[in-house]
Amino acid sequence: MRSCILVLGLLAFTGALQAEAAGKPVALIWKGSKDKAEAEAQAETWADLGRLLEQTGLTLPDGHPKLVESKTVPGLKPGFWVWLVGTCASDDAGPVLEHLKLLAPGTYSRPVKLAAKKLACPKPPDSPLRARDEVLKRSSGETLRVFTQEESESPDEEGRGESISRTRFHFVLFGKDGEVLATADAEGDLDVSGNDSAGPISYRCTGTSLETQEDDGKVVLTRHCSANASAECGSMLSADESVTVTVTDSAVSASAVERTDVEYAECD
Repeated sequence: MRSCILVLGLLAFTGALQAEAAGKPVALIWKGSKDKAEAEAQAETWADLGRLLEQTGLTLPDGHPKLVESKTVPGLKPGFWVWLVGTCASDDAGPVLEHLKLLAPGTYSRPVKLAAKKLACPKPPDSPLRARDEVLKRSSGETLRVFTQEESESPDEEGRGESISRTRFHFVLFGKDGEVLATADAEGDLDVSGNDSAGPISYRCTGTSLETQEDDGKVVLTRHCSANASAECGSMLSADESVTVTVTDSAVSASAVERTDVEYAECD
């Protein structure tokens, strides 16, 4: 009986600590080291990652990431130099950390003791980043991973412009240690509607799929596109489109769109 009481007491205590930690602000840490020079050298791998975070809609606070001595941040364990990506209220940290860990898997969070006015939290993208199952692994150790993100555009207040929704494919080449080496992107499913001087505009691409050709270091994206039947004389009515993403050494590139089975609007 006594042992049961001790176990229950320990569980209650642990639960209380977890609940307390869950409500605290957190620091989001990209990398770190006990050695300052080693931590400073880690900055060399930030440039490509930083550009990718910007492309995928994550906005960092001014001056971040920044290298700080852990003892200067209340709540962090002293003895380290860490790269702070931001500090967030516990309720705001989730989507930011999820996005970061997709592109920088080593990113982690730690509870800190900071006043709300001192927090500097990254702004998450309007649309979450999603990882796909397709993976291309190179014998030299690099890995190409694929992510998607939904995008949209709307006409302005005066009705100018088009309504556009699309799926953006991000092809990201990671090095042996998980660092971002190179990126490329391409459009997948697409829906465009609106009006111009010639009349209604309607253009759709659907059925986007990926084929991985590991031996050739390629991933081929295909989709079927079609325009509204009232398209002007000689314009494209429909076509199958493809984009070939190629990995060579530590680079990745996306080809121009290639079209097959093209149909054009007839001219009376």
